[in-house]
Amino acid sequence: MKDILLYIADMHKELIDMLKERFPIPVNHDETDYRDASDAKRELKVSDSTLWRWRKEGLIDFVIRKGKIYYDISSVLRKKK
Repeated sequence: MKDILLYIADMHKELIDMLKERFPIPVNHDETDYRDASDAKRELKVSDSTLWRWRKEGLIDFVIRKGKIYYDISSVLRKKK
């Protein structure tokens, strides 16, 4: 039983680490500029597929809140520099 509990605790830690890596939450909110997909597309002048590709390639930071994706459009500008 002890082995099972240790295994579960270890898996829990790995899952938390993966989630933190995949869905980072910026520490300095003054340097972020979150927009929903519609606003992000309009301001960045890109398509849905471009936003999706940038998200998958790690070119744009994003968070998911209640099933909706919010993009940090300022992260694109920082990463291009």
